[in-house]
Amino acid sequence: MAFKWKLDYLIALIIVCIFILSVSSLVLISNIELPVALYWTAATVFSVPGLVLDVPHFYGLWTVQIFTFINGLAYLVLVTFITAKFVNILSKIDVRKRDMKRKIDSMSDHIIICGYGRVGQKACEVLDDHTMAYVVIDRNPQTVKLLREMNVPVVDGDATHSKVLQAAGIERAGGLIAALGNDTKNVYITLTARELNPDLIIASRAVSEEVVSKLHRAGAEVVVLPDVVAGLELGKEITEGI
Repeated sequence: MAFKWKLDYLIALIIVCIFILSVSSLVLISNIELPVALYWTAATVFSVPGLVLDVPHFYGLWTVQIFTFINGLAYLVLVTFITAKFVNILSKIDVRKRDMKRKIDSMSDHIIICGYGRVGQKACEVLDDHTMAYVVIDRNPQTVKLLREMNVPVVDGDATHSKVLQAAGIERAGGLIAALGNDTKNVYITLTARELNPDLIIASRAVSEEVVSKLHRAGAEVVVLPDVVAGLELGKEITEGI
């Protein structure tokens, strides 16, 4: 990684030095006006097609002839380097996505966690402690990028969509945790998951107590209200401490 960054800086430095040298030579040696020198150098370094300057004897100057060649080489180096970087980035993205898909496709009896918020993260920690395989579904690009960098199986998308659940291997999964902070979406996820896999064990988060019965009817075996659980724990701790 350090070498790549050094190569980036080196190529940028070479291009800048060629640019400055070209402009300086035209202005100081050939007495070309600075705006013309800047424009011609930029056009040749970045290969602007159809450039013709209406400056007498301009193209007969030895400085122009030399830097036409040098700036052309600088352009080739620049294009080659940018193309290589772009292809390298695309190849890494494609390989990572393919590897992640292959890993998810090979999983079975795993747990699907819908939403990597505070509740979803804690659920992942518990599953890690028990060395249980899981797949996270999240639609936040930054969260998906972070999980991929951590080599955590993740599907980018909305867990309320059946295709996204299928991409996470819902038919082969052993359980699902609906950890979103939205009761309506958790109910919909539960309904969809139950339809796709009748044998699935489903646990869902609930924000309001009114939705608990709906989640059970939708197919969730376990429904947890984090705020209620936190209140009970606080009450338990304070009574035991008195």
